[in-house]
Amino acid sequence: MKIETDIELILNEQVRHEFESAYAYLGLCSALNALNFDGFAHWMRKQYREELEHADRLSDYIQSRQGVVQLQDFKVKNFTLKCPCEAFKMAYDLEVSNTKNIHRAYELAVKKHDYPTQVCLQWFITEQVEEEEQCSHYMGLTHRIATDGNLQAMMELDRIAGER
Repeated sequence: MKIETDIELILNEQVRHEFESAYAYLGLCSALNALNFDGFAHWMRKQYREELEHADRLSDYIQSRQGVVQLQDFKVKNFTLKCPCEAFKMAYDLEVSNTKNIHRAYELAVKKHDYPTQVCLQWFITEQVEEEEQCSHYMGLTHRIATDGNLQAMMELDRIAGER
């Protein structure tokens, strides 16, 4: 069954948001590399790749429903960081925004009785719980460590993040 126009539009908006998030994660990766936090940078690069996979997954879904993927412009951000906790706060905010957008798309799918889109978006809803939890975890730890001024603990957490 062909996807309805308003569902197609909101999913295309989500594709744009996934690409924007990917680009932001790549920027955070670069900013963390500049601070010599290679492990945190690695973590952000993994997130970058995940966001690209999410955009691909949604694009494939739109096309499977005979829709057209409309690539859209997105905001480009450059990041200058003083501390890894700033990067994880930005990452957390990205994920919260992403969750809100996915919920909005899901609500429209429910309203339109578009059951296949509801199933597709259920995967993203579940994924967002994990994404927010991970960002929140690192945001809290890096903030606490930065507040304590414990560089050794920050370097150890950086090493752990690099194992992801």
